[in-house]
Amino acid sequence: MNEGFDPDVVTAYERDTWNRCADDYADTFAGITGETVPLLIESAGIGAGSQVLEIGSGPGHVADMLVQAGASVTGVDFSANMVDVAQSSFPGIIFQQADAEELPFEAESFDAVVANFVVHHLARPETVFREINRVLKPGGRFVFAVWGAPEEQSSIGAFFGAVMAHHDMDELPHGPLFGVTERSVYEPLLTQADLQDCQLSIHEMIWKADSLEPVLKGFWDWGDMAALPAETQANIKETTRDNSKAYEKDGRYAFPHAILFGRASKA
Repeated sequence: MNEGFDPDVVTAYERDTWNRCADDYADTFAGITGETVPLLIESAGIGAGSQVLEIGSGPGHVADMLVQAGASVTGVDFSANMVDVAQSSFPGIIFQQADAEELPFEAESFDAVVANFVVHHLARPETVFREINRVLKPGGRFVFAVWGAPEEQSSIGAFFGAVMAHHDMDELPHGPLFGVTERSVYEPLLTQADLQDCQLSIHEMIWKADSLEPVLKGFWDWGDMAALPAETQANIKETTRDNSKAYEKDGRYAFPHAILFGRASKA
């Protein structure tokens, strides 16, 4: 794991970032984050009547897919803007602002807890995992998806390659599981939270887009690129387009990504 970071700095950075990205997330990153949901549903055994908690529910698209699978879903996110967007888009689902380090639910409330592209953003994953164990019913499952090895993320590579060509970017605050895929890291954290039967697997997912605009917009919001000088922004956009040509066919794009899926259970 990454050491020597300030959890409070990470938390503040992540909250600011996802508040900024809330309005456009459904039209940008949801193009890839929605692709993982069927596997998460299968891994968690979610079906009709399942009581499910989604941590980091964002704009609500994942919660909606869980509902379509028959689950009764509660979504939580620490970004107030994300919660507002989700509740507006899916008024029939319960969303609330909450910190996963201190979940506002009674013990043994849920059959499954889902965290889709969230775990690598956590400042204190060990605390969150303990909370997940607390709210899970006996035999309940915790399932998650995170980015795999950084070099196997094509859209991220196209963008960051362009940024590094035209801008000196400081290292961004990140949690201890950012970029981590090793079982030797995840299993002890889950075990210490009294979760068992840790399973990890890598799957290839494709971010499909009818143009490059959703990809550019997503990274632009995430990286707060609008704060850069106009010329720098223009150069980064041009180079990102050049870097993305390998993934384009007939004006449409298909970016392959390696995604790590994890699962653990409560005894």
